[in-house]
Amino acid sequence: MELRDSIFDIAENEMKTKKLEFSGETNTSSSGVSTVQGKEWVNEILMFAKQNTFFEQFAYVKTAKKGNKDVALPIITSNLTFTSFSTEATARTKTEITNINAVVFTPAPVKYGAVISDEVVETTQVDMFALVRDQLGYQAAYQIDASCATAIAAASPAATIYGGDATGTTSLESGDVLTPALINKAQRYLKQNGWINEKSRPFVAFIPSVCEEALMNDSQFTNASEYGGNEIVMNGEIGKYLGVKIISTEQCPSATTWGSGALSGHTCFVLKAKVSYGIVYRKEPQIETEYKKDEGMYCFYLNMAYMADSLQDKAIVLIKVSDE
Repeated sequence: MELRDSIFDIAENEMKTKKLEFSGETNTSSSGVSTVQGKEWVNEILMFAKQNTFFEQFAYVKTAKKGNKDVALPIITSNLTFTSFSTEATARTKTEITNINAVVFTPAPVKYGAVISDEVVETTQVDMFALVRDQLGYQAAYQIDASCATAIAAASPAATIYGGDATGTTSLESGDVLTPALINKAQRYLKQNGWINEKSRPFVAFIPSVCEEALMNDSQFTNASEYGGNEIVMNGEIGKYLGVKIISTEQCPSATTWGSGALSGHTCFVLKAKVSYGIVYRKEPQIETEYKKDEGMYCFYLNMAYMADSLQDKAIVLIKVSDE
């Protein structure tokens, strides 16, 4: 017993004298003790940041009837001018109606999938089913929004205007950022093409966050952007300038080769909602779940079929500006 006590006494004294040398072993993150430390798992996942989707809420939306491959949407291409005729007992001049065209939508299928193992479902405190459905649902919304932005950018707009005194992307310079005057100018082009700003189909400006920053630094915008008490604020809306709703979204097309070849910039959209572009679904986004017993896993399937396209190109104005 005396020998045992002496051994422990010696060991204890050595530990005291070599405290710095063994300091690593007292760290709770060391491999020596980490295997016996407890963990509390919070059964909630802090989600990754999402690029929120905003284009669909301003689109003309239609769902194709079952059995149809295409959907043709008639549009008026222009307003006709009729001839006034007042001569007595003489046939009046008649104008042929030829100003109707159609935009044909052919919704295409889009499929995504996800999988989680049986073991993960049984051994985690997190609701993995809710997590997967959330991620797939976000993917569907993101995909649809990106398609709308691509369709708008490809239109033959009423006008394309540029920041500063530039007349094209090659003449853009640093400082040719988005200004309230450009939004006002874009609104003028819409009105010149016969469009009016209606409460149910308003003028909308889609801008990226870098252009939002430029506007927020402009007192002309911050002093004039305001709402009435009964105003409906849409998703992503940061303000309203001279009747134009301002929507901040990262779906606006970007570029890194403007100006002399190394200038970063963005294309903003100013358009008439519910008229300028649309989306047709043959199958709206649906998420289905299947358990595969042989593999021991849950499969998730996202299926949809849709097409986005511009409708009234002259209800769209593009604004190209530099980022800095």
